[in-house]
Amino acid sequence: MSIDLSKFWLGLDVPTMPHYTESAYPRYNIIESEGDYRIEIALPGWSKEELEVIADGEELHVKGKKERKLNDGERFVHQGLSLKSFERRFILNSELQVDSVSKSNGLLTISLSRTPNSKRQILDIA
Repeated sequence: MSIDLSKFWLGLDVPTMPHYTESAYPRYNIIESEGDYRIEIALPGWSKEELEVIADGEELHVKGKKERKLNDGERFVHQGLSLKSFERRFILNSELQVDSVSKSNGLLTISLSRTPNSKRQILDIA
């Protein structure tokens, strides 16, 4: 049994998989429910002010810029928490629109629904 993954991402009917970003950071889930979708991105330790979500037609951009400076005399003995900035781009089906963006308990949630062609908008994180 073979599965054609080229059409998997949010209903895209294109012959090739879209290219998102090179990095696996941050981790995310895509959840489908009755034709609507939800993208959950794991961002523990990030504040709303450090994040930007932009819907631009068929592209959804999620950017994060983190700058943490240590106090004088401090140094990392071990640094296991990522402090790197990121940018992740999702290609959306033209029939999808971003309904809401929220952040709770380290999880950024972007809700999408099927509606006619969405327009570019900068989204507030609730």
